[in-house]
Amino acid sequence: MGRGRPSGARRALRPWLAGGPAQRRRGRSARAPPMSAAEHDGDLADLVVVGHPFAPIGMGEHLRSTVRALRAAGLKPGLLDVYGLDRGRDPDLERAYGPDVTRKLSPSLNLFCINANEVDEVLTRLDAGDFAQARNIIFPAWELPDYPQAWVEKLAAFDGLWAPSTFVQDAIARATGRSVAKVPLAVDMKLSAFLGRRWFDIPEHAFVVMFAFDFSSYAARKNPFAVLEAFEQLAARRPEAPLHALIKYKGGAPDSPERKALEARIARLNGRVQTITREMSDNEVKNLFRNADVFVSLHRSEGFGRGLAEAMALGTPVVATGWSGNMDFMDPETALLADHQLVPVKAGEYLYGEGQSWAEPDVAQASRLIEQVLDHPVEARAMAQRARRSIRIRLNPKTVGLHALEALRSA
Repeated sequence: MGRGRPSGARRALRPWLAGGPAQRRRGRSARAPPMSAAEHDGDLADLVVVGHPFAPIGMGEHLRSTVRALRAAGLKPGLLDVYGLDRGRDPDLERAYGPDVTRKLSPSLNLFCINANEVDEVLTRLDAGDFAQARNIIFPAWELPDYPQAWVEKLAAFDGLWAPSTFVQDAIARATGRSVAKVPLAVDMKLSAFLGRRWFDIPEHAFVVMFAFDFSSYAARKNPFAVLEAFEQLAARRPEAPLHALIKYKGGAPDSPERKALEARIARLNGRVQTITREMSDNEVKNLFRNADVFVSLHRSEGFGRGLAEAMALGTPVVATGWSGNMDFMDPETALLADHQLVPVKAGEYLYGEGQSWAEPDVAQASRLIEQVLDHPVEARAMAQRARRSIRIRLNPKTVGLHALEALRSA
């Protein structure tokens, strides 16, 4: 529905949102016996996944990876595009997801790939009756050890809770006192076309150190300045090496203090840093990862670490902070892990960060780890191939899809 939905719709939602799923279906569930396996499978046939299937943002890919997994497990869910603002921007996404778009919730089973701060706005755009009768699951993202108490009440409207990693699962379970299913994000890095370095204006013979982030995901959390510092230290030690930093970022107003600070820091590196800020297709982003010699993430916290998993799936060596959600799929055999200390989140660095801690990676050590990839390419490639095999076994769509199927049946 459009943005102009009347305020009466919001008032109509309040009683059954406040009461939670049990109260919303009390009349039906009080009389009904537990659902049989056949009834569960009937609901699965009607599954609708709700969120932002065409949006070039993290939660958009969160939904798309989940849908790929569900399809690999034999389901064909409908897709409800809440806002409908991004459709048609990427032809690859339109071909992959456009045919399954629906305009209505399922009256049986819905999976919401949204964050808790979106719940009120999303639900006012949907049919309250269908939501009230269905089993509804929410699959949010989060990136700190403690889930915000202010958001817990938003989760109460849902029958089931999912999380993409042990890190997020623990945070939501502690905050809500409820069972939370862990369903990782599927990683499928098939390319629709191969694009070489020339496509991106990357020097053919350079040693490319890549990092990517979105200002909307909080620069303090993604920590791009640490990557630049590690690169600068390496360049100072190895002035003769053909080093080339590649930073892909988006978001952030051109005149924002954070973006100006990043640009000033990049300028200090005397033309050795290439930045890419244009919007890219899904296939271009995958190829960009593939063309790097090493992908570096000195994050302070990750809920899952999709970029890291994607780089690993493409066979690109990875240097990363050894903490938070990415540790579900990374270990010393598959990645070069930087040490860290837990430090307080400073005021304004992250939403609901007050009183919480995250990692401060050892930048000097990370710089040496990047140098290790430079100096020992055979060993680095062997590690990257182990990582590639591990990701393709553990996070391939079929494996994740079967896990998601079990979580849907248990909700």
